[in-house]
Amino acid sequence: MSASKNAAPSFPSLFHRAKVPPYYREPFIVGGYRKPNSSFSEALAYAFVPKNNDCLNFWTHFIPLVVWIVWFWVLSHRLDLSEPYFYPLACLWAGCCTYAVCSSGAHVLGCMRLEVRQVCFLVDYMGISMYTFSGSLSTFFYLYPPDSLYIRYKWVTLVVFGVLCVGATAMSGLSRFYWERWRFVIRAFAYGLPYVVFSVPAWIRFLDCQFAGRDCTMETHYLHLFAIGMIILLAFFFISKVPERFAPGRFDAVFQSHQLFHLCAATVSCLHMYTFPIDAVIRRELMVAADVMPDFNSTILLYAVVNACCLVFVAVMSLMVIKGTLLSNKQYPPDEDVKDK
Repeated sequence: MSASKNAAPSFPSLFHRAKVPPYYREPFIVGGYRKPNSSFSEALAYAFVPKNNDCLNFWTHFIPLVVWIVWFWVLSHRLDLSEPYFYPLACLWAGCCTYAVCSSGAHVLGCMRLEVRQVCFLVDYMGISMYTFSGSLSTFFYLYPPDSLYIRYKWVTLVVFGVLCVGATAMSGLSRFYWERWRFVIRAFAYGLPYVVFSVPAWIRFLDCQFAGRDCTMETHYLHLFAIGMIILLAFFFISKVPERFAPGRFDAVFQSHQLFHLCAATVSCLHMYTFPIDAVIRRELMVAADVMPDFNSTILLYAVVNACCLVFVAVMSLMVIKGTLLSNKQYPPDEDVKDK
């Protein structure tokens, strides 16, 4: 039998940061880089190479995606999701699945040529914006105190949420081409701002429940508080680049900050998918009495409009990338964070 037939199957090669262009590198990640300008089939093959520094970034969103699809199927047998009152839950599921698909695709295809890499991550930012907006819809209709000023000016509030999410897509996308040194802070601010703005009434209600015992949904109260803590933690991992900042090269494949960021994000999404249906059922009578009822226009239609606006920004920037007007501004000295050995 020939040697070629006896040879073990080969896996795509991995590279040190010194061997890849600056715009494929990540701060404090030394090894495990995929071959730049990989083909589509090579990019898919890398998803099954455990020492690849982006491998777990793919799986930490792809596996939750499968879970959320099953979750929606189960939920659809428990609640009548065709009823307008539950439309925010359908939007939440769509937002979660959208960002999981977009993020998984960006991480698995990020080793292809630069234009493909940039477009994939632009789409990724759009997916995060759609999840952010879908979360704001469920928060608005299921969590707010009935006498909230936000509810009194319903359409103004929802439009502001949408504008902030579209702005987050644009700001995060532009950070791939401008303000390079501050890109992680800019992206955290871009998505943190809408979250803070739409969460304030819910936080006030949680505090009122915690310290005054008013308007409590104890079945989900502490889970929502836990989700808030996880959001703070994911922002910390995203900005700080801990733990690899303190030990470059040691966390290239496992336990790097972006993987921890993904795990925190997936945990928050799972908590939201579990708690919001409970809140919707328990608080329904209260919200109906306050005339806080979702309908097609304020949920699915508005979600689609915000999605379309984000898509316009992504399409324009992607066209500029393809034409070569925008590529990357990662032209700073390549070893400013880690000295190549």
